[in-house]
Amino acid sequence: MNDQFPGPELRIDQGDDVEFVVHNNMPFNTSIHFHGIEQHNTPWSDGVPGLTQKPIQPGHSWTYRWKATQYGTYWYHAHTRSEIADGLYGPIWINPGPETLDPFHLISTNPTDIAAMQKAEKNPHLVMLSDWDHLTAAEYQKAQQDSRLNIFCMDSVLINGRGAVYCPGTTNISSVELPYLKTAINNQPLTDKGCLPNIYETQGNFPPTNPASIPPGLNSGCKPTTGQHEIINVNADHGWVSFKFISAASMKALMFSIDEHPMYIYEVDGSYIEPQLVESVPIFNGERYAAMVKLDKPYEDYTIRVPDTQGDQVISGFATMRYQGSDNVYPSQPYVDYGGRNTYASVKALDPKAMKPYPPVTIPRHADQLVNLTLGRWGSSYTWTASGNALYDVMANWDDPILYNLNAKNNLADQLGEMPNTPAIQAPHVMHKHSNKAFILGVGPGFFNWTSTEEAYAERPDLFQLDNPQMRDTFVTNGPTGPTWMIVRYQVVNPGPFLFHCHIETHLSNGMAVALLDGVDVWPQVPAGEDQSPGAGQWQPASSSTPKPQSTLSHTPTSTPLYTPRPPPGSTPKASYTPYPQYTPTPHQALPPPVTPTPSQATPADDDVEQYWYWHELQDHEVQFKKAGVIDVITEASEVPDTPTKQSSRRSGQHQTRHW
Repeated sequence: MNDQFPGPELRIDQGDDVEFVVHNNMPFNTSIHFHGIEQHNTPWSDGVPGLTQKPIQPGHSWTYRWKATQYGTYWYHAHTRSEIADGLYGPIWINPGPETLDPFHLISTNPTDIAAMQKAEKNPHLVMLSDWDHLTAAEYQKAQQDSRLNIFCMDSVLINGRGAVYCPGTTNISSVELPYLKTAINNQPLTDKGCLPNIYETQGNFPPTNPASIPPGLNSGCKPTTGQHEIINVNADHGWVSFKFISAASMKALMFSIDEHPMYIYEVDGSYIEPQLVESVPIFNGERYAAMVKLDKPYEDYTIRVPDTQGDQVISGFATMRYQGSDNVYPSQPYVDYGGRNTYASVKALDPKAMKPYPPVTIPRHADQLVNLTLGRWGSSYTWTASGNALYDVMANWDDPILYNLNAKNNLADQLGEMPNTPAIQAPHVMHKHSNKAFILGVGPGFFNWTSTEEAYAERPDLFQLDNPQMRDTFVTNGPTGPTWMIVRYQVVNPGPFLFHCHIETHLSNGMAVALLDGVDVWPQVPAGEDQSPGAGQWQPASSSTPKPQSTLSHTPTSTPLYTPRPPPGSTPKASYTPYPQYTPTPHQALPPPVTPTPSQATPADDDVEQYWYWHELQDHEVQFKKAGVIDVITEASEVPDTPTKQSSRRSGQHQTRHW
């Protein structure tokens, strides 16, 4: 993006009006989503083809316009064709406005320290963590389709786009493998890339499969490289430094730690929290954590370690925090090893359940509607559902987005789904909600066997946090074994169609998403200037004479090649494989200008939606909607049979819940 990887930093102030111009010089359709940005009153800039826009065609341009109503750490990334896995992403940091209260006095009462932390907060280091594979996203998807297996192996972990392939060998990999993982896979060996084997415990029972079709080097055949190494320079004279860690990983659930430097985690998903002093932090796909670090150690180099949490692979990445004046004499002492294991028993890890917003927040005590969503495999080992009875088609309604036409067809088609018995291992699902954030009210094991939150809380108050609960836009189900449930609550304040999906890229591209149609009674009308018909509004071809937007960066961007370049486009043609059909739009007329809703049309202040997210293998159940204003959705689950059975299902372009 703009000749660099990752893309340019976007550093703005809270309250700014943002214009983000995309010139698509790729041979593929694309779109850009601003992860965590609530898009208040601008749903047409959320960047999801089929919901809020048409995809940007090759040779065309599009301008996203939105207001920075929030503060904190966010990021932008492609939301088409799994291009995020190919590196189309970059960081966003929104400088808090003067009226925003910070939590630094909870870290130290020393005025000098507080001033130093406030200064560090105004000049943070943005650190993007990601994973990388030598295959393109399209080739990776083809490997899954051909093998009918859930593939989760990657080559390397990158820090700000830099890294290398490490091949420590199977003996060393086994030495750092977590005991529970060995037990879960019956002591089967990991591959030389540290990946779990393709056995029942990891894949379930979805015959037929074709493991022989997996390309060489994908699951095994590790080949080390010598890549570039990210070095972040710090100055001890400043006293404190702020790091904004962003997980742009398409597959891996990561962890970060800085040798010999405890961290105060003070911001999560763009919102301040009561600071936690920790030494390691798990960070899942799409999550953001801000860490305040005291610079009080000898002037040396200290390793930043980014291992996988061992959900499905033993792999790690590294960077260096370098003190100004470092002589780099002594190796730094780690809190975690290559496999993400603690190097001693008392290492402090982040406790998500203890995270509380700062300043404290209050939540509505009752919900008007309950929606049950069942997360799990559907039909094969690599296809996934978030609605429990359908796969989301990421290319549905590209020609007629739901925002433009609330009554767009669902593109339903009959298909057969197989219900297997449950694998022993599933990595946690990382669910991301577009638009405004939600509160995590409770998390528990097993199935949710109550009829309401109040009933569940009365029986198991230990599983709930109703007083000042976490406020997130990314939610992680428990794992890696057994069913579990999570309850979140949000208020419908921003009408429009917004995606709720798993941020593990292969899960999203293979069906794990639903569309939340918020405020259908006051559905927004798209301004004429946002119309995307060819030749209308701002939908214009991008020519070679079109100047590229420039970004003012506060540090030298990472613009050098990766550890090993991919072959140029077209150098390795696939004779008959077209992973994504090219999109051809149908022109339509510009919509009338937006109409401001009257007070009688406004969404009620107490219009809250509470969602139960069940994480378990797909069960036989139905979802029915009543005609009343409050919709009850009842999920009935039974034990999964020992042998696969087939059941009729439907594939939908979006899951519609219309009465919010």
